[in-house]
Amino acid sequence: MHHAQMLWDFMSLRQPCTAADAILCLGSNDIQVPRVGARLWWEKWAPYLIMSGGLAHQHDLAATGWSQPEADVFAREARHAGVPRDAILCERAARHTGDNFRLTRCLAEESGIMVSGRLIIVAKPYMTRRAQATAEMAWPEVETIVQCEDVELISYLHRWQDPQRILHLMVGDMQRIMVYPERGFQRRQPIPEDVRLAQEALIAQGFDRHLP
Repeated sequence: MHHAQMLWDFMSLRQPCTAADAILCLGSNDIQVPRVGARLWWEKWAPYLIMSGGLAHQHDLAATGWSQPEADVFAREARHAGVPRDAILCERAARHTGDNFRLTRCLAEESGIMVSGRLIIVAKPYMTRRAQATAEMAWPEVETIVQCEDVELISYLHRWQDPQRILHLMVGDMQRIMVYPERGFQRRQPIPEDVRLAQEALIAQGFDRHLP
């Protein structure tokens, strides 16, 4: 848990909100993401709430049982929170984080929504740093703000039926932060040495099922 906490603290970002053109919720297995997005919409930080995500990866499908695209599941959750249909857009084809931004950018343009100034990105906590680093490559002309649920690691893990699976996913995302810049997928992030060592320790302990 010590090593996992070091990764969580590095990977999880919550930045102060300012007015934006849209709120983008990145598809995942975490139903708290659209709930945070809906709250930000009700707080009037942006006029549009965009849900991006296709059919879940197999490991997510096993956990959620969702048969619809993540965007549709998220949109339904936002409507339950009172966000009107005409304020919600759904991008249903994204298969990875780069797609979330590239396809959402196309959807916004096709829908006549101008997203050229600032974009609020909502993701599960340990995905926020990588999400912002990816946005800086895939949609460089917008300023991004990342938001997520305010939750401690231990509480987050206890929410899931298989907490160790979440640690596998975290280590996989951390590895993407480390290697994806070389592949041109995201901006390079300065990684403290103690975080790098924590990552190596978790891999050595067997948390390697989702390494890229």
